Amino acid sequence: MKNLAKLIVFSVFVAVAAFGFACSLSGSSSASLAAASPTPPAAANTTAATPAPPAGDKKIPKSFVLSKDSLSEYGEAPFDHDTHAFGKYNPEGTAVVGCVECHHTDQPKSALKPPLVTSEREVVLTMASWQTSTQKVSNCRTCHFQDGNVPEGKEMPTLNGKDLNNEYSYHVNCNTCHDAAFKARPTLKSKKGFATSKDCLVCHAKN
Repeated sequence: MKNLAKLIVFSVFVAVAAFGFACSLSGSSSASLAAASPTPPAAANTTAATPAPPAGDKKIPKSFVLSKDSLSEYGEAPFDHDTHAFGKYNPEGTAVVGCVECHHTDQPKSALKPPLVTSEREVVLTMASWQTSTQKVSNCRTCHFQDGNVPEGKEMPTLNGKDLNNEYSYHVNCNTCHDAAFKARPTLKSKKGFATSKDCLVCHAKN
């Protein structure tokens, strides 16, 4: 009799435990399914304005190489476009240099000053006009080619019978500004990387 009672109690215990385990498993599965179900995305904010990317070239190069592939005694020269475009790099060191000081064709014909004659843009190139334009900015070699490497159908610009090749044009543009800066601020001579027209090897490595 005692054994029968023990058997009944044990059977009831096993049944209750099995029922509890089954309920626990069911709840766990439901929780897992709930966790796996994707949460509906929040409604998109249709009122927020997305700023339009700049047109034209899309990116402004931070640096590049002047006189690339140079065959002269003095080789290529690295150029920090970022500092020249955004720093106070006019000769007096008081203002940012205008884009057209180098990109001189990117302005209306009415704005050209002698000896400049070529205009490729209806408005003066500035950061603001560049951002809203689809017109690409001309680089130096668009017009100023290497000696002996003028593309077919193109002509080397000249001034008073002298070819304005890329080597000569770079030197006129860079040296004129650097010499004027040195005249206005002689202490620049001690600044690392600064050069005048007499300091070739500051900018160039010999070929």
